[in-house]
Amino acid sequence: MKKSHIHTSEQLTRAFRAARGNAVDLFAYGTLTNEKYLRLLINRNVRSDPAVLYNFMCISPSWSFPFIVKQRGAKTTGKILRDITVDELKILDDFEHEGNMYYRRPVVVRTGDLRQRCQTYIGNITAINSNISPGVFFEDRYIWYVEKKIDSILADVETNRPGLDRRVLHELMSSAVDSIIQSHFDGNYVCGYIMMQALEEAAPPRLVETLKNQELLPYAGNYMRLACQHIVFNQFVDKIRHEHPESLRVSQQYFQHGMAVLLAVLLYNRKKKRIDTHFKRLRLDEIVGGRGYRDYAKCAIDVADIEYDSSEMDKLIMMLHDHWTHNPTPLGAELEFSNLGARAVYAKPGEDPVYDGFNWFWDFDMVQRTWKLGGHIDSHRQISLGHKRHRGFLEYALGRFQILGDLSRPLFDCPWAMSLLINELVKFLDVMPHSLHISMELNAKHRNISSQPHDHDDIACLLLLGGDFQRSVNNIMREWRIFNNELDTNFEHSLHFSDRKYHFAKPDQSVKEASEVMEYKFIRLHKTQFDYETLISTLKGYQLHTHARPLKNTRQELPEQIFLRHWAERPEPLAQKAIDSFVEKVSLGLTEEIEAEKPSTEISRITEKLHKTLCDKNSWLESELNTR
Repeated sequence: MKKSHIHTSEQLTRAFRAARGNAVDLFAYGTLTNEKYLRLLINRNVRSDPAVLYNFMCISPSWSFPFIVKQRGAKTTGKILRDITVDELKILDDFEHEGNMYYRRPVVVRTGDLRQRCQTYIGNITAINSNISPGVFFEDRYIWYVEKKIDSILADVETNRPGLDRRVLHELMSSAVDSIIQSHFDGNYVCGYIMMQALEEAAPPRLVETLKNQELLPYAGNYMRLACQHIVFNQFVDKIRHEHPESLRVSQQYFQHGMAVLLAVLLYNRKKKRIDTHFKRLRLDEIVGGRGYRDYAKCAIDVADIEYDSSEMDKLIMMLHDHWTHNPTPLGAELEFSNLGARAVYAKPGEDPVYDGFNWFWDFDMVQRTWKLGGHIDSHRQISLGHKRHRGFLEYALGRFQILGDLSRPLFDCPWAMSLLINELVKFLDVMPHSLHISMELNAKHRNISSQPHDHDDIACLLLLGGDFQRSVNNIMREWRIFNNELDTNFEHSLHFSDRKYHFAKPDQSVKEASEVMEYKFIRLHKTQFDYETLISTLKGYQLHTHARPLKNTRQELPEQIFLRHWAERPEPLAQKAIDSFVEKVSLGLTEEIEAEKPSTEISRITEKLHKTLCDKNSWLESELNTR
């Protein structure tokens, strides 16, 4: 008898289980052969052996995942996954959409010289074609799988509203959902019980209880409108992410929602008048008796469904594609808003008639509504668990996906896109803009932020480019942010012009694993359209060339900080030589960034624009000083 027909008792037992036992062997030929992906799904390493399936052809089209179909004489190579439990098989069935996109069927494979009965997934070409759009990766399907799992848990959450759309619960708990998904991607499997606990803790407020506080009643309608505005925006983000996964793909280094955030705010602003009309019609800007928080959310989701425009989105994606330029340096931004300006952190109750200095931000669950934009209230105090309620600026810390713990990722590597997003967010939010921080992650070559002092003319050029020049009450021209002490810290009261920071993407990261960041804090955020692209590129080129030190809170101010205070109090035009020298440093830094021997056409365009802008602003300042 040939060896191929000899079966041990263990092999016979495995074959029996493959047919009807508590564990099965599964033939994998595509996604499931990737050990990393398989571990994400069932949370363990699986023993496997190489195997061949005869009389089936594996098709791997560019528009889909691999699948097999019967084909006499064909063969498919893969591996046999040993001892998959019933519970694990249910997980894999859910992931593969068994019964729809794939059918799990018994087959016989060869492992070496032996024949082995097992099971495998056979493709349903029609269903795969209709369910998998071009550009879909494993990561996309995995996110959808975890979301489906979460939705099944949400189905058991008591809503007190018969027939309430589960999308409402998904929206209201979306930051918790995102954290669960990210935990799975990080290899930290979250069981159903823990999911339920996390989702219950993320439950929205009960308006009946919230509105018992008489102090917040004058502001309640404004907060509900703000919440609904962000719900519509969030829905746009989710629709874009599911409709265009191939256009939004970024590496894990970046905030996964960054591209969708930009596209969503572009679409929202194009539909803003129509959305405002819906809000008025549905009375989403006022408190309506008997209407709960979830009811407002349902109305806002309905508005998003009405106003989302797939054809408009296609045009926006094409526009981004035509203008996008990739650069080696990842970027981030923080935008501060307040109707009270610099008084935001010292505001008295009722001084802000619209939001009361965002004192009631937490009562209306606004952290959950704004999390895709890194929304929180910045009182220029340390963020900590159980922090005391306080007034301050509404800040969008773009790319920050967890406020407590300060976890964040950069958003883009394209200054043009960052400039576009900043301008669009100012249009989106009906609150006066105040200040802007721009940050850049420094790669290994440029990692060393030295103790090198800044040339005084260079930082005057930075102020001329990104500062805010106003006349004081006695008609004297000032650079207002520094003169008005807006850059002074609460404790040392020293000038906080720039800072060296570390961005952590995971809770357990050490400083060595974190990303080193240089952040410039002096920039005024403008109400009208502003060219932040040139400013961002300038900051990047300047820092990469000079490696200059941060100018932050110190007990004794550095010479540059003293100079900045004097210059802001009495700005003086710069010599042409100083402007030329500064622009040359920026050009050298941008050329070093791309590791080129000479400036590219794009760098030349940027530096020519920078030179003209500085010369124009310098001439304007000189003219203003001559007319005082």
